[in-house]
This record gives sequence, C-alpha cells and structure tokens, in this order.
Amino acid sequence: MNYFWSNTIWYLVLDAVTILEMTFILVRTKRRKFAFAFYLTLCGMEVLFFETVVFLLTRAYDYAPKIIQTQPFDDNLLGKVFSQLSVSATALLVAVFRLKFFWILTLSVIYALIENLFLALGVYSHNWYRTWMTPIALIAFFWGAKTYYAALLKGPKPFAHYLNIFTGLFPMFVLTILWVFSLSGYQNYIASAFPDPVIYRILISTWYFIAVSIPMMLIYFLKLTWRWKAAVIIALHGVNYLAYKKWNLLWFKDEWWYLIFSTVTIVWMYFSVLLLDYLYAKPKQQH
Repeated sequence: MNYFWSNTIWYLVLDAVTILEMTFILVRTKRRKFAFAFYLTLCGMEVLFFETVVFLLTRAYDYAPKIIQTQPFDDNLLGKVFSQLSVSATALLVAVFRLKFFWILTLSVIYALIENLFLALGVYSHNWYRTWMTPIALIAFFWGAKTYYAALLKGPKPFAHYLNIFTGLFPMFVLTILWVFSLSGYQNYIASAFPDPVIYRILISTWYFIAVSIPMMLIYFLKLTWRWKAAVIIALHGVNYLAYKKWNLLWFKDEWWYLIFSTVTIVWMYFSVLLLDYLYAKPKQQH
C-alpha cells in the first residue's frame, strides 16, 4: 500500500525544514565546523540521555512514516530520526544565536503544536507519553544546549572535548553504519535468549558502539604507534569473531560478511573520531 501522501510526506516536510534551518545556521555563523560538530553532539546526547529510555526502552510513543513498511521497528526508528534531527537543529539555532527565553519557550510550544498535528494526521501516536511533556523537555534541552555551547566557546576542557566526540560518534555510527548493516539482511543480532528482541537489539548495538568507540578514541588521542594501533584493531576483530562464533551475539550471512562488517565498522569509527576532532578545532582558530 502506498502511504506517501498520507504518512511519508509529513516527515519529508519536517526534514526539509530541518535542512533549511541547518543551512541558515551554517551560513550565518562564522564557526561552521564547530557548530556542525556540536550539532552531531546534540543528536547523540538526545539519543543517549533521553530517547534511549523514553522512546526505545519504555516505548513512550510511535512514529509511522511508512518508509520501511516490512520492518515496523525500523520504520518507527526512522521516524524518530527525522524528529531527532529537527529538534537538535533547533537546539543548535538557540545555542549559536543565543536566543532568549522567550524564543526558547516559543519554539518549544511550536514543537508541541507540530506533535498535535502529527497525532491528528495519524502519523504519530502516544503510548504513555503526553504532549504537555514536550515543551517542558524541550525548554530544558534548548536551555542546556545554549548554556553548554557558550561554555565550550570559552575553551572546552579535555573531558568535555572527549565527551563531545563520544556523543557525536553515536549518530555517526549507530544511526548510519550499524543500521545500514542491519537493514541489509546480511547482519543482525541473535536474540533467542532474550525476552524482547527489540530491546536486545538496542542493548547489543549500544554495547558494540561502546566496544569500538572507546578503543578507537584511545588509539587516536594517545597517538599510539602503528604497531599498537594494529594490535588494537586485530583485538577488535577477535572480539567480533567471538561475538559471532562463540557468544552468539552477532549473526552474519557468512564469514565474508563478518569480515566486511568488522573491517568497515572499525575503519568508519576511527575516521569518525578523526573528523569530529578536526571539526571541534578551537573556535578562535576558525574564520
């Protein structure tokens, strides 16, 4: 059944507004690289510290863009991605242009109105969540983004820099490369011993993100020699193989797909760390 005009179009409109919003921000700010890196961090923080609990684990609400119709959970997750990108773009707008509380409140209320519109259109639904919670959560998120951004501009501490990169890696890795492999049908997570396969998939993908991101950040920031880097990469391949063959955590169509998955995810993660570190160059050095 074709749901484009009844469901999908509304998410595409939201996405178009997000693109326009991001374009406006990046054109108007002098710190484009820093702002874009902070946007990725905001996306990661929203998922790690809020959406993982509210959306993924407690099933507070459901999205229905009807783009991946054969896989309901992935379609729901895709709808969340559209929402997450939009909210994070608005948080970036507030932070970059130091918008006052009036605008923070106004933008939060606008999102609540959009939420009600999506409810009325039947492209989004609540489980236990209620619309009045949205402006409260967004006021806190927008204010926090503004405050944190201002603090970073004064000169981020090493811990903040590493935290920014770690959280920024999440959307760059989990919502892209890991998701693509899952949708391909050649890689997945074995959930036979877990009561809820959806939660299991979330936990394992989060575990895999941590297991790859921390070693890649360490070998990059500690500036290890290529010998040590090679040792860490070989060890990660070994852990992936154990998760595949011995621990029954990962499933692959065959050994070749294990090798492709393991290699691509490790290389992707390393260069993602490198990219975020480059984008997060000191603001005073950017023009």
